Amino acid sequence: QVGSSTWYEIEAGGGYTNGYVAARYIQFGEVPAGAVEEEILDYGPEETPTLARGQFKYLGARACAECHDDATGDFPRGASAVWNHTVHSSAYQTLSKDYTAEIARRKRGIDDPQNDWRCIKCHVTAFGADATQLAASYSHNDGVSCEVCHGPGSGYVDEDHGPGNPDRAQLGFRILSDLSERREVCTSCHNARSPTYKSFNLREFSRSIAHWVDPGDEFYYKDAITEAKRRQQRVDTARADEATAVVAAQEAADKARAEREARERRRLDEEREAREAAAAAAGAAERARLLKEQEEADRQAAQAAQQRAEREAAERAAAEQRLADEQKREKEQARRAAEVALAAEAAEAAARQAEAAAARKAAETQARAAVKNATGVEAYLEDVDDVIVLNSDGDKYLEVQFPHLAHASKQYLPDGRCNDCHHTQEGDEAPEACNSCHDVGGDADEEKKKKRAVHDKNKGFPRADGQEQTSCVGCHKSMNALLDAGQRSGEKAPTKCTTCHKRKR
Repeated sequence: QVGSSTWYEIEAGGGYTNGYVAARYIQFGEVPAGAVEEEILDYGPEETPTLARGQFKYLGARACAECHDDATGDFPRGASAVWNHTVHSSAYQTLSKDYTAEIARRKRGIDDPQNDWRCIKCHVTAFGADATQLAASYSHNDGVSCEVCHGPGSGYVDEDHGPGNPDRAQLGFRILSDLSERREVCTSCHNARSPTYKSFNLREFSRSIAHWVDPGDEFYYKDAITEAKRRQQRVDTARADEATAVVAAQEAADKARAEREARERRRLDEEREAREAAAAAAGAAERARLLKEQEEADRQAAQAAQQRAEREAAERAAAEQRLADEQKREKEQARRAAEVALAAEAAEAAARQAEAAAARKAAETQARAAVKNATGVEAYLEDVDDVIVLNSDGDKYLEVQFPHLAHASKQYLPDGRCNDCHHTQEGDEAPEACNSCHDVGGDADEEKKKKRAVHDKNKGFPRADGQEQTSCVGCHKSMNALLDAGQRSGEKAPTKCTTCHKRKR
């Protein structure tokens, strides 16, 4: 009873852990006044009491479990399995529990047991060891593991460290077959320094973690005699087979030597093949290098040729452009000159047309005067136009302004007659238009419509005997002959059909 609160003493872990709890204490987390025991304790060095310094390293529980997870000999459970089901395996994690912190605070005035060396030294395997003595597989989380009792395992983990090896102690293995030696190891931590310590019977405690058989302990281990006999039988069998084992060992040695020799031969063959392969690879690499250099040279040559071709093409293009520009300028100059010439020609043509119109006007005046004295068919000239439009419905050529009066009044043809052109008329009958016959096939009664005059442009004028057709061109040529002979005056008559009959565009 502490004041008005009641505290209860508890035991847990099979009598290993004890302490005090109360509802108010748990709720408020306060230590009741007068509950802390003032003690002056010697905790010893800041290291695990069983720490073994030297050449051997601590490997951690996993290194031991690789072989001892299963039963060894005829013992029913493996050593690692036995350890994993005891409080030793969780000793370090226990320091992080809330109740552990409260016990440490109340019993020893320690606030953080998981980081206080006085607690840690007995809750891990190798606290205080040099870093060089701890393997990468070692961890404080393993708690109090195999190497606390049996010593650091780097020297014996891969060797036979059972009772049959008399030299296992030289491998770093601590032998605990003697109860007094076992007591010394256990009580190095299980003592009054622990705030939860209670005295215990070492043999009974050993039985709770036992993974071995003590010789002569038949009372506590019913199967000890059977196990001892089995072990002795194995020893006897081993001794009986020792001679056979020697022979087998010799045979194995011979076989091993033969295998070594075979491996050596294979190794030499492999080295030879490797050298040959390396030489071949080097040759291939050299050939590849030369090929690559040649390809690079070819590429550079091709690139240079391409650049040269591009320069030449650019130069040709520039020259062609200059030539095109020059031709364009020349064409422009020629076009302008042509325009000037065309303008001059047009002016000249206009002047000629004006002069011709004036001459035609005078001729028409003269023709009208001559008509007044005309006889025969010429008397019909007063009833026709001075100029007749020909080819007014032509498909290919433009219409023609034919100076009819000038031709019929004998101005152009002094010896001409109307019958020369109107070759179908007889006597003094009135002349008919050209298309009266040529529109339907002409005087030859052809069925096909004539599209142009059928006069032979090679027939001369005046008409030869028997000539029934006279062409414009033939007449013009005879008039030009008279002009050249000085027997006629005036302009030269055109001798090309297209001079008058302009094509349609």
